[in-house]
Amino acid sequence: MDGADYGDEIGIEIVDRDHREISELLVAINVNAEKDGDAGRKILLLRDLARATRSHFLLEEWMMAATNYPGLFLHRQRHAWMLEEIRRLAEHWGKEPSGLMRESIGYLWESHIEHVECEDQAYGLWLGTTGGKSKLDRAFFLMNP
Repeated sequence: MDGADYGDEIGIEIVDRDHREISELLVAINVNAEKDGDAGRKILLLRDLARATRSHFLLEEWMMAATNYPGLFLHRQRHAWMLEEIRRLAEHWGKEPSGLMRESIGYLWESHIEHVECEDQAYGLWLGTTGGKSKLDRAFFLMNP
């Protein structure tokens, strides 16, 4: 897992910023796990990941609902699955300290990057070209501060 490669940006600054935060948390968790770091630090990082991911998913789903994105239902399903994977990892780590293995973090990393590069990218393209209720919606969500 290379910390410098966080996947493609989708062109919506607030969403891209969230993606970078989630990527950085995954890298920090991986580095901590690799070094067999402090258990309290691992749990704190995992909680931060869960918080950032939940917040990000709520934002994305709100944006998709506001623009009548036709892929919202499936996107929500994917989000629910990803949150469940984070929950399972946290639960396993709580029971078995050696359970936070690099493979589990690698799995979350791959899921995150795939989601950004495929599913989120599809929304960004849809929003920027044919989607949204109006040109005003597209302009609002595609604005970069």
